[in-house]
Amino acid sequence: MCFKVTPDFEELPEADWAAAATHGLQTRYVRRVLNCFDESALELALRLSDTLATRGQTVDLGALSIGGREVEPYLTTLVALGYERATRVAPEADAAGAGPADANADANADAAPTVADAGFELAPAAVAAIVAAHVRRTDHSDLLLLGCRSGPGDGGTVPFRVAEALGWPCLTQVTEIEPSGEGRLRVAAMVDDGLLRATLRLPCVLAVGNAVVSHLRVPTLRDRLARREKPIDVLEATALGIDVAAERMREGCALTGLETIDRGRRGAVIAGETPRAKARALFDSSLRDLIEAP
Repeated sequence: MCFKVTPDFEELPEADWAAAATHGLQTRYVRRVLNCFDESALELALRLSDTLATRGQTVDLGALSIGGREVEPYLTTLVALGYERATRVAPEADAAGAGPADANADANADAAPTVADAGFELAPAAVAAIVAAHVRRTDHSDLLLLGCRSGPGDGGTVPFRVAEALGWPCLTQVTEIEPSGEGRLRVAAMVDDGLLRATLRLPCVLAVGNAVVSHLRVPTLRDRLARREKPIDVLEATALGIDVAAERMREGCALTGLETIDRGRRGAVIAGETPRAKARALFDSSLRDLIEAP
């Protein structure tokens, strides 16, 4: 399972969006949140594990995120929920001194620009190379879940690039996952003309879209205490054999500008002393021509 922690872009003022092309998008002062599609994927993985457990089967869940120390509280939460392995691929600058997450630390204060923010820098190849390299080094990996996209500026190509690198099939816009016999999954996915249901053979890559399951469960205090000593692995991209700078040079894309979407709605006050008078004014001003048009 691979997920991304993103800045809460709703908190950014419009002026910061306008200055992003020349000064970079400054997000250190806004809170970090789970990408919504990744959150659905994390919960779907837990539900799949729960279903298999009722059948006497076990699943070794692993979580990977690329970024600075701001992602460690999320990895700690996933460990408390039952993920056996939690890994952070860190910027080279902070990997040497990184340790277990400090629950009382200000995660945002340590945040630094990393390849994890590549959605704005259009570097899906670098992200995909890191994910694929980590999957290869993990024993018995046969299913990779990701969100179908990570946020503004993201083209949704990472799942496909990872699948191509691994030589695995990929299905996107997945909404449901359940086991179907040995080495198989029944999957539902949204397609252009409705809902597709298919049985897939492992290994495969699934990109989760608008799933009905949209929120990650919350661990209890007992869960956190029981697994608080479990470490978070911190790696550099170079340890996976990935040259991030070289991967990003091959992208061939550069950020030229960002702008917010105007979601405001225009309105008008309709004068009139009574509801009947207001309805007549609305009809005369806006509806008459539409209704009586030939």
